[in-house]
Amino acid sequence: MVVPGFFAIAAAAAMLSAYSGASSSQMSSPVQPVRFPHPLHVQMLKMNCLYCHFSAFKSPDPGMPAMGTCMGCHNLVATNKPEVQKLASYWNKKQPVPWIRIHKLPEYVHFPHMRHVNAGVSCQTCHGDIQNMSQVAQANSLNMGWCVSCHIGRSNPPFKARYDCSTCHF
Repeated sequence: MVVPGFFAIAAAAAMLSAYSGASSSQMSSPVQPVRFPHPLHVQMLKMNCLYCHFSAFKSPDPGMPAMGTCMGCHNLVATNKPEVQKLASYWNKKQPVPWIRIHKLPEYVHFPHMRHVNAGVSCQTCHGDIQNMSQVAQANSLNMGWCVSCHIGRSNPPFKARYDCSTCHF
């Protein structure tokens, strides 16, 4: 009786250890090396998410904006602002901005952005009202139950997709 209980506790501890740090937590909002004002760019300037995250509709990973995308404007626009000067510093040193990933899924989950974007799922469905966030935070849990609820049509608007294990775990 003691041995099976020990193995059950050991297995649970190993699984918890393997999972911790594998994904990000809801409301996680790390301070980024350069503050990017989504409300300014999306609401005021009417920029589409795909302008910066250009590969989201054609790749499993949405990608982070290339420095050339940012500096295409910021070589001339708002050059005196401290955050733009930080950005220009990375550009001048030929270094990428070391962004801190906010929306992270475990390694054993495959989330092809292009399938979701091309199916009409808006960025806000998963990422929340990012266009209103002065500092990006993970708005949703992104746990398996949350994803499955969308796949079985319990989302707003209702989407339906395959929800067998191999859809996300392969």
